[in-house]
Amino acid sequence: MMDPSTPEYLSHLMKVFQDFQQFVVSSYIFSAVSSIINLLSVLVIVHASALTHKEENVKIKDFPALTLKSWKGPLVTSFYIVLFSLGYWFVFVIVLFPLLLLSTKLDYLAAKSGALFVLFSVFESYLAIVWYLSLVISILEETYGIQALGKAAKIVKGMKPKLFLLNLFFGLVSFGLVQIVRRVDLNSSFPVILTIGLVLVSSIAAVRMFQLVSYTITYFQCKGLQGKDVESPRDIEYMKLSSTTLIGALP
Repeated sequence: MMDPSTPEYLSHLMKVFQDFQQFVVSSYIFSAVSSIINLLSVLVIVHASALTHKEENVKIKDFPALTLKSWKGPLVTSFYIVLFSLGYWFVFVIVLFPLLLLSTKLDYLAAKSGALFVLFSVFESYLAIVWYLSLVISILEETYGIQALGKAAKIVKGMKPKLFLLNLFFGLVSFGLVQIVRRVDLNSSFPVILTIGLVLVSSIAAVRMFQLVSYTITYFQCKGLQGKDVESPRDIEYMKLSSTTLIGALP
């Protein structure tokens, strides 16, 4: 071990701090880029699903305009969803803490902790019904944040059993993909690791896309059950365009 009083120790310590600083900055950049890509993909998938459900012919060049007009809503709603999720798992930690203090055997502790984690994960799948649907509402309507969450909880009544089973299915698929990632041999050749990585990333993206499409269709079904006509983003744009044209034509 190095002597803390030597210049070499101080130099080594400064290098460790610099490496840690670079790691933190890189992590922030990666998180920001990933969040932006995730937000854009959610916007495009939901808009595409909604317009396809309405059987409207929309050109690809129209998607950037739709995306730029509706990015604020899902961003705010996602912030609230993250807060609720963090609070939910904080409750899990609070419940788990007494088990850590009272359990004396490691086997019993692992079994109880695992059972508690599964129970909380299953119930989170139930809570996520409102979370995911509120995200779709934030994109297709001018409602976001707490209002979107409240509206999702209101219109989803009657559809929760099906969506709960759907969330459990997505959760099991995601869990299976994570287990595959954990079993990947990092000592394999680079082409093998790259191929496995691309397949897994594509699978995760496909699961995410199918989930968003399912909730977008569910949104229209819930609105239909209430007997309310749902206007798509393109309908609103056409109505605004027609109104502007008529006003401009008036003397």
